[in-house]
Amino acid sequence: MAKYEDEGYCPCQWLEFTADNRLAGLWSLIGYSVVYEKEDAVKCTPDTATCDKAFSSDPIAYDVLSAIVKRNVNADKILVHQLHNGAVNTQRISDIQKTLAEATNPQLIAHAKSNFIVIIADASYGIDVWVWDLSSCY
Repeated sequence: MAKYEDEGYCPCQWLEFTADNRLAGLWSLIGYSVVYEKEDAVKCTPDTATCDKAFSSDPIAYDVLSAIVKRNVNADKILVHQLHNGAVNTQRISDIQKTLAEATNPQLIAHAKSNFIVIIADASYGIDVWVWDLSSCY
């Protein structure tokens, strides 16, 4: 059971790691602490099915999980954000730079052939993770 099920969607038991066996091991270290933000500043809920891919089936998944583990494997809460500062269900590429400038100790994660850009950063409760689905960005 995930720690923060009462705060939002927790993908702890729903992710499938068929592409890379290493992912299951990394996820076992942090998965119970991962929770998705219920809604962003413009009241959009995250596209959980799409964001889950950044942790499981997309080529960026190993880079994201290993970066989180290396940053703080004992993080109490890992809060996942998906900003929608554009039209409903779209994201802005310009928000990537804005988040890098405003986050505490940010790390940009990109991977060839990935559909995502991810930023991880320190937070008072553990780690913040921002996910951009490049197919919905403008």
